[in-house]
Amino acid sequence: MDLLDIETKELQQFRLGEVKVDSEFSMEVVDLLNEAALDTYLNKVKAHLGAPNLKVAGSLFIKRYAFLPVLYLYAMTAWDKKLDVSFANLSVESAERDGLWLPEFRFEKLQAENAEADRDQWRQVCIESLFKNHIFPVLEATSRVSKASKLILWENIAIYIFWLYETVLSKESLLAQKAKEDFEYIVYGAEGALFGGYHENPLKRYHHNKILNKDTGKEVRPRKTCCFSYMTAAGKQCGTCPIVCGKA
Repeated sequence: MDLLDIETKELQQFRLGEVKVDSEFSMEVVDLLNEAALDTYLNKVKAHLGAPNLKVAGSLFIKRYAFLPVLYLYAMTAWDKKLDVSFANLSVESAERDGLWLPEFRFEKLQAENAEADRDQWRQVCIESLFKNHIFPVLEATSRVSKASKLILWENIAIYIFWLYETVLSKESLLAQKAKEDFEYIVYGAEGALFGGYHENPLKRYHHNKILNKDTGKEVRPRKTCCFSYMTAAGKQCGTCPIVCGKA
C-alpha cells in the first residue's frame, strides 16, 4: 500500500527525496554494489568534501547513508509499516542543506507493508530486510573500495539509530513505550545473523553510558571510532568525537 501524504511529508525530515536530481552525486543504489562504479563515485565525493583519501570519503558517505535506516525504522516503529528498501527501488539523490552535502533517498515506489498479527516476528523480518539484505552489502562494498574499517561504518549507522530512538521517538508520548521496546530489540535482542555475517549484534558495542562534556555542559556518548570528519576541508569535529571527548 502507498504511504499517506502526511506520512510522506513526515519522512522528509529524515531526508526522503521525491525528485530525481541530475547530478554526478546522484546514483542508483544498486550501482553501489558495483565496486568500479562505487570507486568512481567515492572519488567524486572525496573531491567534493575535500577529503584526503577514499577512507575518509567512504566513512562520510556512509554517515550520510545512515539516514536510510533512520527513515525505515521510523516508519516501522511509528506506523507499523515496512518500507521496500530493495536495491532496485532506491536511488541516492544529491541535495544541499545549509551549505552541506546531505543526499536524500528517493523510492521508485514509496510503498509499505503493514505489520502482521505477530508483530515480534514481523519486526524480526523488518530488521533482517534492512540490515542483512541492504545495509550489510553496502557496508561491505564501501569497506572494500575505500579501505574504511567496518567498525567505523557500523558506528556511523549506530549513532543515528540511537539518536532516532533516544531523542526523536522517545519524546512522542504515544510511541515512547513501543519505541523503547523496538530499540532494545534492535540493539540488544536481535541476533547477529540478522545484520549479515555476524555472530554478535554489530550495534550493541556502540551503546554505552553517556558522559558529561565539561566544555558544553551536555551529556554525550563518545564514539568508539573516529569518522574522520575533521579531516575534510570543513575541518569540523563531531560533538561525540572520541578525540574531543577524551580530553573533556
